[in-house]
Amino acid sequence: MNESSERLRVKQFHIAEELFEKGFPSGGGPCACTTLCCAGGVYVDFSERDRILAHKEAIKKHLDDSQTADEALWFDNDEREDADFPSGRCVGTEVINDKCAFLRKDGHCSIQDAAVAEGLHKWAWKPLFCVLYPVEISDKVIGFDPMLQNDQPCCSLDDNFAVPFFEGAKEELTYLLGEDGFAQMREHFAEAAELKLREKEAI
Repeated sequence: MNESSERLRVKQFHIAEELFEKGFPSGGGPCACTTLCCAGGVYVDFSERDRILAHKEAIKKHLDDSQTADEALWFDNDEREDADFPSGRCVGTEVINDKCAFLRKDGHCSIQDAAVAEGLHKWAWKPLFCVLYPVEISDKVIGFDPMLQNDQPCCSLDDNFAVPFFEGAKEELTYLLGEDGFAQMREHFAEAAELKLREKEAI
């Protein structure tokens, strides 16, 4: 049996075991975000780019003087093929003043602030990979993006933890997989913990 077939499958994704076997200290996790993950911009699906541009006037109200209101400068022209995006194609947000075009100098995302101001869910217009980080999707496997490991506590995992990674990223994973998908992950974690306990008692 290969590794991918042994992983938990939730909907169309496989779940990497690191989501259950590594985690954060008490009170840690993505909720303590420092926004440094936004420095290099993000790749977005073409549909996400088009959605952002469709709401450009609302977003422009939430830009500051470190950003540009010229929407022609919000995205680069380096179009890429990537099967992890719904359309199979993606494009990057531009980096302006050493940060994503949509990141305000106060650390807020202009896209998210604009959606909230319009009475929508905070992630209604936000690109999926912005929402998920440090959760990543690669070849249909949900795992951990180690870009800021040992650099930023909010994006660093440890083998000794109080909160398993998947629980620390509950809001993000529920957004992606739904309540039923997250419940499936909790059940998997509980079953694995029970198995480890039985094995320990048998020694």
